[in-house]
Amino acid sequence: MIHIPWAIKYRPNQVENYIFQDPDHQQLFNKWKKDGIIPHLLLKGHRGTGKTTLAMVIKHEFDVDDTDFLFINASKENSVDTIRNKVSSFISIHAYSKFKIVFMDEADWLTPNAQGVLRSMLEDENLIQNARFIFTCNKPHKIINEIKSRCQEIE
Repeated sequence: MIHIPWAIKYRPNQVENYIFQDPDHQQLFNKWKKDGIIPHLLLKGHRGTGKTTLAMVIKHEFDVDDTDFLFINASKENSVDTIRNKVSSFISIHAYSKFKIVFMDEADWLTPNAQGVLRSMLEDENLIQNARFIFTCNKPHKIINEIKSRCQEIE
């Protein structure tokens, strides 16, 4: 029998059940929901503060199909090849949902070269017109400024 940790098993997947640490963030989320689109996001903070949970809430609340959601654990897959092969091919295919989400958990583990390739992708509007990136990190100083400047940062 597989035992799922309690925190994951009962992780909220709706905004009503998510506890925002800052009421302004909840207002921001409500605005995005009303507009039907999110910006690229950099969710930063200590372990256990709800970064990954918020990314999953966003996936659910914006009705992003599983085929339009790419999860990458950047502490394990952090090379330039991952970005070039997995991410590039994923975002180049048309979305079934309104947009695709590339969720890079623990993005502070990405190599400098991988971050450089991501920066190039984020600058190419034609490439990312139907995709949104969500990065989570514990150490935001390890994320290059060119990526930070293209994301809405939430702590």
